This record gives sequence, structure tokens and C-alpha cells, in this order.
Amino acid sequence: MKKYNLLLFILVFLFHCCDAPPKKTARRNFNRIVVLGQAPLEILLKLGYKDKIVGIGYLDQPEELKRTDHLPVLTVGWPDQESILALKPDLILGLESAFRSNRTGDIRFWESRGVPTCIIDNYKLDKNLESLRADLKKIGTLLGIESRTDSLILKSREVSRKYKQRNNRPSQRVLHLSYTGIGDQYYYYPPAMCLIDEIITECGGQYIDLGSNYFIIPLETIIQSDPDKIVITWFRKQDKIDVIQKLCVNPFLQHLRAVKNRQIIEVDYTPAIRGTYDMEPVYCSISNFLQR
Repeated sequence: MKKYNLLLFILVFLFHCCDAPPKKTARRNFNRIVVLGQAPLEILLKLGYKDKIVGIGYLDQPEELKRTDHLPVLTVGWPDQESILALKPDLILGLESAFRSNRTGDIRFWESRGVPTCIIDNYKLDKNLESLRADLKKIGTLLGIESRTDSLILKSREVSRKYKQRNNRPSQRVLHLSYTGIGDQYYYYPPAMCLIDEIITECGGQYIDLGSNYFIIPLETIIQSDPDKIVITWFRKQDKIDVIQKLCVNPFLQHLRAVKNRQIIEVDYTPAIRGTYDMEPVYCSISNFLQR
């Protein structure tokens, strides 16, 4: 019996050790930050941390960053572990999807090498405007600049209230299509994986909900939904392609109300899907679009 109890104790101990959550990164002065994801990068740049960033990876819109000089972009995709280790970072701030063993390494990999990590934009949790504000709060606490991030959070709430008050038209059904960059294929983002649904709703529209999964939308589903309006986003947009015109000339979609009436708008992918420090531009675009 004693041997059995001892074995049970060891198994329980090992289970809790293996299943223990990653350690919380303590506040300190970080001077060599690697950023994985455009959303956390935009927040750090806004907070004045450009000179403390030593490496950048996984960008939604690489072309947009050319406006900012001397950013240390490692790759527009996922940088490998060796490239990051060579930079001797004292913090990795990244999307949840970055911290996987087949990408840049999971959190325990970095902890075992003494490199603190912080997840921003956690796809394992439902995405909404409050989770974006929680991310801003987390960054402020980590960097010891709560007053600065609190002001961004306050502005976020003010923007939300402002555009709710502008909502004075009957609800219109809005379909969000995220262009894949291939042929006539578009992704559907469920509400739990984007912010554009909440923005559309707060601005007075009705987000067309096609279920809880992320998938390529068949043309038949687009036709059946027959939206009043269409909002397009595009991960890694290419300026040489007019994605609205591409939709309008598709012979299968020309009879949709939104297409016939040219009720289509394209908005920036990062704020619409992931969120950023200033959401007013996308709110303004969607609100004006729904009012016309």
C-alpha cells in the first residue's frame, strides 16, 4: 500500500509539473525586444519603443512598414529560433500563434534559455475589444508604463461610445470577406477570431454569422447570404490588385445586391482582425460606409 501511495504521489507531482502554466513575466527594463506580429509591433512603436526593438517577424502588411525607417525585420514570416537567439533578446513579445514548437518555439523553450515572453493577441481566447484593451493593459504593466497604456484604453472606449451614438439607421446585413490572395477565394472569420464583427455591430450593422469555424467561403454561400453590404480585408495586401473590382467582375456574384449597388469597402486587415492601439480609422470607415 505504501509503495502504491508513493507511486501515486510521484505521478500527481509529475502531472502538475508538466501541466504548470508558463511563468508570468515580471516587470523590468527591456532593451532587446523581439516582436512577432504586426499588432504588437504597432503598439510598441506608438509607445516609443522603436529603439529597443532588435528583431521583427510575421507581418500582416510588410509594405506599410517601409514608411518607418530602420526597422530590424528578420522575415515577414516566422523567424527561426537560431535567428532570434543570435539577437540575445531580453523579451519576446508576440502573437499566441508564434509560440509553437513548429514555428518559433513554445514558451517553455524560451523559458529554459532564460528569455521572457509575453503573449499579445491570444487566439485560444475569444477575440473582442475588451481582450484588445486587456492586451494594452498587459503591455503597460510589463513595461511599467501603465499611465500611457491606460490613456490608449480610455481612448478606445471613447471611440466605441462615439460610434454607437452615430448609429441611427436600420440595421443592414454585412458580409465580411477576407481575400486569400488566390483566385476568387475568400476566408470567413467567425466572431471569436476577429474584431470587425463587433465594430460592424457597434456602428449599426448586422454581421452575417456563418458559424464558429474559420474556412474558405464557397461562392454558393456568398450568393445565398446576399448581403446588403460587403467588407473586405486582405492579409499581406498587394497594391497591384484591385480586390473590390475583382469581386465586382466575378460573373457568379454580379447579381448580389451589394455588388450591383457597389456597396463594398476594403479596410485594413490588422485593426479589423487583430486590433491595434488606434481603432478610430476602421470605426470611421465602417460607420460612414453603413450610413451611405
